[in-house]
Amino acid sequence: MINYLIFISLVLILGILIYLLFNIKNGESIRKGGNENIQSKLIEVSNDINKIELDLASVTTPLNELNRFLGGNVTTGRLGEWNLESIVRDIMPNNSFNLQHQINPESRDLVDCAVTTAEGVIVPIDSKFYAGQYQNYQDAKTGTERKKILGNLRTEVLSDAGDISSKYLLRNITSNYVILYIPSEKLIDLVNQIEGLREESFTEKNTLIMGPNTLAAFLDMVRTGHHYLKLNETASKVASVVRGIQKEFSNFDANTNSVLKRLDGAMKDVQSLQTRINVLGNKLEKGAESLEDES
Repeated sequence: MINYLIFISLVLILGILIYLLFNIKNGESIRKGGNENIQSKLIEVSNDINKIELDLASVTTPLNELNRFLGGNVTTGRLGEWNLESIVRDIMPNNSFNLQHQINPESRDLVDCAVTTAEGVIVPIDSKFYAGQYQNYQDAKTGTERKKILGNLRTEVLSDAGDISSKYLLRNITSNYVILYIPSEKLIDLVNQIEGLREESFTEKNTLIMGPNTLAAFLDMVRTGHHYLKLNETASKVASVVRGIQKEFSNFDANTNSVLKRLDGAMKDVQSLQTRINVLGNKLEKGAESLEDES
């Protein structure tokens, strides 16, 4: 593409120069001020050449960046990590994951993301970007070339799967599997074309291969576990409060019964006292009547 642009530019420049020389040779255009016109034209041509060089430089820079990206270097690796981080932050609670996490204290290896389940189990997730393989597949002209590229991709994926499982699986700390995250559904389509790759990666390397869609679904399930755990913790606190209220109510009920019994006894005492008062009243009335009769 760049060579083609340079060729077109050179052809245009050459045409302008031939035109100017032709005008000079004809002699009709050579008169007073002719030299100044020619000099002006040459300055314009020089400016056009400089402008073309600047335009080519502006095109070359993004093309070089694109070539480095498709080549699968550190830049594409960082792109995969950023993509992974974005998905995890969007779905998971803040206290349920760690980025660039050291799982094994005896190793300096850092996994791209360590997600913790509601049960406290760490699930290691490491991102890999096979952009170079994808571009090679797109550029392939024959089925044989594509088959060879898929074979290379298979080898590369299995190698990465074995590498991350050996680094990040730790007994009684992590899950029994790691996740190899491929941050492109187009690349996942290539993986799906490789027969038996997913099964071999899981059974032989203890590695699950996931793209953006499947990872989002997986993380949503883990998040749901955290949600139910939080609900259970809340329900446990509510139950504890209810049990405390029930206990206090039982004590209150017992005290109420005791008060009622005391009130009932007091009422009986009052009734007994009233009976005595009535008896005394009757006796006083009879005594007063007898005194009146004697008088």
